[in-house]
Amino acid sequence: MTQIIDFSKSAITSFSQSITIPVPLSPSSYTLTEFGLATLLGGSVLLNATVGVQTTLGNPNLLLTILRSGTPVFTLLATAPGESQYAPLSFSYVDFNFPAGYFAYTLTISQVNSSTLNSANLIGPVDFSGLSLV
Repeated sequence: MTQIIDFSKSAITSFSQSITIPVPLSPSSYTLTEFGLATLLGGSVLLNATVGVQTTLGNPNLLLTILRSGTPVFTLLATAPGESQYAPLSFSYVDFNFPAGYFAYTLTISQVNSSTLNSANLIGPVDFSGLSLV
């Protein structure tokens, strides 16, 4: 039987069009949210994220990265829709094969294609949660 060990959540905002934060060009990145979770040996962590972006120019390619205590464990490359369009980017990831302990989970975003022809803003929601299971 699965047992819940810990739960945590971090959000900048839960609503669309509640913020306007430009997405930086790689290699810079913007730390969206961060939280800590306790884990047990042999357990897993279910991570869920939703990030609302709006294209301001072209079709930006956005790199979302989940880090566990500073080490990347998951990346997602998403192309934002056409100019002035809104896209909620939602995804889940199961992290496993780690020692028992307390880990910081961080969600970052950056743009990986030309900023001359492409750009986007975070407009909300920005929500990140984790559930530690064994």
